[in-house]
This record gives sequence, structure tokens and C-alpha cells, in this order.
Amino acid sequence: MSASEIASEKKPRRFSRKKRLDRRRGPRRSIWTSRLTRNIFLSNLSGLLILVFGALAMNRFETGLIEAKVDNINSLAATITTVIGEQATGFGGTAELDVQGAKQVLRGVNVPNGWRVRLHDRAGTLVADTESLDDTISIEPLDPIIPEQVEPPWQDRWRENIRNWFAEKIHNLPWARRHRDNFRRDLTAEVRSGLQGEPVMGARYDAEDNLVVTVSRPVQRVQNVLGVVTVESNDVSSIVNAERQALAPIIGLAFLTMFLTSLSLTLFITLPMRKLARAAEIVTRSAKKRDAIPDLSNRRDEIGDLSLVLRDMTEGLYTRIDDIANFAADVAHEIKNPLTSLRSASDTLRVAKKPEQREKLIDIIQQDVSRMDRLITDISKASKVDANLARETAMTLDVAEIAENIVEFYQQTRSGAGPDVVNGSTLEPDNPIYIRAYETPFAQVLRNLIDNALTFSPAEGKVTVTARKAEKRVIFTVEDEGPGIPPDNLETIFERFYTQRPKGASFGSHSGLGLAICRQIIEAHRGTIQAQNMIDDAGEVKGARFIVDVPRQRPAQRT
Repeated sequence: MSASEIASEKKPRRFSRKKRLDRRRGPRRSIWTSRLTRNIFLSNLSGLLILVFGALAMNRFETGLIEAKVDNINSLAATITTVIGEQATGFGGTAELDVQGAKQVLRGVNVPNGWRVRLHDRAGTLVADTESLDDTISIEPLDPIIPEQVEPPWQDRWRENIRNWFAEKIHNLPWARRHRDNFRRDLTAEVRSGLQGEPVMGARYDAEDNLVVTVSRPVQRVQNVLGVVTVESNDVSSIVNAERQALAPIIGLAFLTMFLTSLSLTLFITLPMRKLARAAEIVTRSAKKRDAIPDLSNRRDEIGDLSLVLRDMTEGLYTRIDDIANFAADVAHEIKNPLTSLRSASDTLRVAKKPEQREKLIDIIQQDVSRMDRLITDISKASKVDANLARETAMTLDVAEIAENIVEFYQQTRSGAGPDVVNGSTLEPDNPIYIRAYETPFAQVLRNLIDNALTFSPAEGKVTVTARKAEKRVIFTVEDEGPGIPPDNLETIFERFYTQRPKGASFGSHSGLGLAICRQIIEAHRGTIQAQNMIDDAGEVKGARFIVDVPRQRPAQRT
């Protein structure tokens, strides 16, 4: 194999633009040229055709009928040969076939309709035939010269034409012709075998392709073979055809059922899928058609579930697109502010003559650089939240252990003066409470809230972290002793780049993305986060409280 062939095998399969366009035309196909519709009809039709051809062939029924016929004919042939051997072989020392006596025996045999008995002598010559032995004369009125012809109803003609068409098609099948050729009847060979004392029996086909069940037995007097009796029946085909005609209404009903079933599956599966495909194509072409996905939830089946998932997915995708566009605009705006300040300070630095002015401008430049560095770092973190959540694996976490570990971390890393972080949880160690969460992102939420609370708390104050259980929920709270949050901003603080700070706080020390990241992570945990002010008895604000509410889990085993 050449290097080019190896490279072509390793190359991933890609459709050309023309093929992709052809595939995109799929939702606009006619319903009757839909591949799903064809598959439904063909799958139902294939099983029905097997049933129909099996009924038309009726091999087992025909085989059983032939075996029964052979037994009956063999019994009649054995009786005839025994009687002829005893009564129609002459007298004296030399036994000869008495043709007249044999004919008389055949006249006394009750031969069923459709049966035929023939007698051949020792030379193989036909000497008697039941079709020519009946010498009675029947007197009946003659038919009219021009018989009256009654036109059968169109239904009967239609059924007869269909039956004839099916019979002709089956009759001319290649395997059917080969079968008939392999079992073609040879009367001379049967008589020859009978004269040799070997009975011959079975089903054969005559020159007109009619099925004939035949038995040839030798006529014997002691050990001397004097002739051969051949008994045959040609009514097997008529019996099988009659049974097939009896199955015709059942086959017709089966065809009708197949069509109605296929049509119903097309209406309830293909059409809704086609509608969803067309709606999805419309959504991909225009952002203004985001509501084009039909709501099929009233079906209460998998297609209804698919429509809901497609609607939610479409809404989520467009929400994400809008968020990305807004985020990009906000980032551009936030970065522009320190850049403008940097440009102004650098331009002023060139003309500043006093050392104090130059030192002040250099401080401003350093603050703006630090602000941009912090802003870019937080923007990077915010843009990676979804990716980090996708890479993380949800784990079963002990609520008390989470609160204890986070508080212990801040207590061990505390340096000198400043607010203290304490654990206010009162959970029972013997009755642990669990949540299902992404460990690293969830810990990031608590750290962001605690860091935010530390910046607002006085140096001698404290930040209290509490975890408690509620009905089917777990609630974490982070409380500080700062100035609180303006009532009008209790919701807007979770928006991106919200940087309003109380008096005395250093400008540009926060990017305004921390709380936005917290809400994004908690919503991924199917929880909620909110802020409120703590009010004392005198009605004064004594601090802010952040509340994280997430679902509770009852695991059988920790992971």
C-alpha cells in the first residue's frame, strides 16, 4: 500500500459542499419520497409478503395432501390388483390376463371423481381405462345453440383476474419451472417398473403442468407378473387452489391492515419528525425564528420529549449567543476605561515637571495596570466556568465537611489583623447531610463570597459561614459585619462588572465578576443565590448576608 493510500485512509471522512447541501434538502422532501416513510412501508410489507407467499405456496399443506392421496390411491390400487390377480387371470396351468374379466372388475370399482384407473398387459399395452369403460347412455336435454351468457358482477371479475394474475406469476417462477421439470411424469417408465415387480408411487407433473398423484402396482398370479394397474388423481391442484382462494379475504385484510398501520406510523412519526427537521432548519437560518420549534409535549411520548429538548436547546443556544455578545461588549467597555486612564496619565507624564506630579502619575499608571491585570484574570476565569464545569465530575459531598474545610483554610492563611472567618454550622456529626456538586467550582463560590465579605468587614469584625439543612435542600450562608448592600442593588450585584463600592474602598480593586461567576456556577447546580441585608432591632443595617440554596441528596454511598 502506498503512502498516499495510507494517508487517505487516516484522513477523516468529510462530505463535499454539494453533498452537504443535498443532505440539507432532506426536510423539504415529499412525504412519499421520505426514506423513513419508505422504511415503514417496506418493513411492514416485507413481513406481509412472506405471509402471502407462504400462503400461496402452501407447501406443507400440499405435501400432507399428497401423502394422504398416495395412501388412498395405493390402497385402491392394491385392492384392484388383488382382485384382478384372483379373478381375471384365467384358469389352468398357465396364467394369462383375462382382459374382459379385468374390465368387469374395473367396472365394479367405485372410482372417485377426478381419479383414473388404467390397466396395461404384460407387453405394456393399454387394455383398459376407466374413462372409456362407462357404456351407459344418459339422456339429457340439449343445450341451446346460443347459450344465454350471464355477465358476472365486476367484483367477481376483479377477484378472478387477480387470482389468475397471481397464479400465472407463481406458475412461471424459475424455481417452480425447475421443480416441475424435475418431477415430470413418464408413464412408460412407470409401467416398465411395474412389470418388473416394483411398485411406483408419488406426485408427478404431466405435459400440461398439472399435478398428478399416481400409483402403479403389478398384477400378479403367485410370482408371475401379468400386467400393471395405474391409479392416478389430478384433483390435488384444485384442492390447493380452493384453499388459496379461501385465504384471499384474509390476505386482503392483511394488506389493508398493513397500509393503515404504515399510514398511521407515517402520520404520527414521519410527519412530526419532518416538522421538527424543517423547524430546526428555519432556526439555523434566522435568529428571529428561535420559537419555530413546535411544542409537541401533548403527545407524551419520545417525539414530544424531543420537541421539548430541541426547544430548550435552541433557547439555551441563543441565550448563550446573547450572553457572549453582551459579555464581549462589557469586556470592551471595562478594558477601555483603564486604557483611557493610562493614555491620559502617560500623555500628562511627558509634560509634568514636578517630581510630586510625576510620582502621582506613575502611581495612577501602576494602579491602572494592576486593574487591567485583575480584570483580564477574572475575565479569563469567567469565560472558563462552563468549560471547567464540563470537565468536572459531580461528587457526593458532606455539607459539614465543606463548611469546616473552607473556614479552616481561611483561619490558617490569615495574616495579622483583619476580620476573622468562623464556622456557624450546627450540623450533627452522626447525621451527615450530603449534596451532589462539582467540588472545585462549588468551593470557588464559597471563596468568592467569603473574599467579598472580607473586603467589606471591619478589621475587628468577622465573617460567619453557616450550613444548614432544609426540606430536600441545603442552605449555605455567608454573613459579614460591613455596611450592607444598597436595597436597589440586591439583584444587580450579580450582574457582570458591577463595581459599586462603599466609601473608603480602593478604586479598581475589584473587577465585578466574582458574584456573576458565583451565580453561573450555582445555576449549573440547579440552585439559587441571593443577597439580603441583616437588620438589627433598631432597624439599622448590621451587615450583608449571601444565601446559597442547592438540592439535597440522600446517597447510599459516598463517591
